[in-house]
Amino acid sequence: MSDKVKVIGAAVLAAGLGLLWWLSSEDVRQRGDRSFRQELLQVDTTNLAEFDIAPPAQTGMPPLHFRRDANGWSVQQGAHTTHAFQRPLNTLFTALADLRTAAVAGNDPAIVQRYALTDSLAAVFSSPQVLNGAKLRVGNASAGTGSLSLKASGPTTAVMLEGDPNVYLVPGLFAEEMRLSFTGWIPKPMANGNPANWDRLTFVFPGGTSWSLERTDNGWTANGQPADTMKVGKYLRALSHYYGHSLADPADTLNAVPLYSLRVHDRTRPAPVTLDVLEIQGRLIARSSLAPPWLVMPFDPQTELPRMFRPPEAFLP
Repeated sequence: MSDKVKVIGAAVLAAGLGLLWWLSSEDVRQRGDRSFRQELLQVDTTNLAEFDIAPPAQTGMPPLHFRRDANGWSVQQGAHTTHAFQRPLNTLFTALADLRTAAVAGNDPAIVQRYALTDSLAAVFSSPQVLNGAKLRVGNASAGTGSLSLKASGPTTAVMLEGDPNVYLVPGLFAEEMRLSFTGWIPKPMANGNPANWDRLTFVFPGGTSWSLERTDNGWTANGQPADTMKVGKYLRALSHYYGHSLADPADTLNAVPLYSLRVHDRTRPAPVTLDVLEIQGRLIARSSLAPPWLVMPFDPQTELPRMFRPPEAFLP
């Protein structure tokens, strides 16, 4: 076979592969292509009073119903109700406030399956206040890597709107929030608050040894020594925003042995915020005064313990 024939054959093969790719699931069109809708939803989240999230059908879990009243947002699943965790709500509301398309992936059944938007795989948002209750399916999220990142730069989430056969990629990551279980929506506070109102933090270690981080007119001190303002500020900000990730059995506290304790003196509160860490059968659990008595959280000795309970030397210049 001559070199000319080989070159022509290679060119034909490349063209065929290119056409196949274009017709396949990577047929992602950008905003410049006005053949698809640019705006999916604009939700006035300040006036939103209720909505539902239906978990993927394959989980077999009933829908979550969210309602807002004078006390804030609550979430109900079956006979169980809890105050809703505000952090994932903020992430979800930020996305829904102005849901615009970054790209469209197509409408082939294989694409719907790939982006987890089928009946069994998609989580579904709906509200009587939004598009007359039209359902928004939420599928996979992408960090913006791979071939799709050339078409839709940055993190995206795959969605479908009822009545529209297309799979859209929208900016932002909120698929995880849409798939939270009921227990995931339960707030799990540790020692949260506003560090601007904190005057003293007292750390108690096994054996009863303790030390305090205190605010003075000249800045913070660690166990009586002048502390590094930057180190203290970074620690307090992280502590104030940190929440637990899961729940433990409240009965575990009956035979647990107290090991660590953190007391945060907040001038706006009548009593210190306390976080107690206890040991039960070789593992750690935690309970906060900011949570109801039944709320007990696992506590990781490898990550959470050194993150929260530090020696005074960690804050010195």
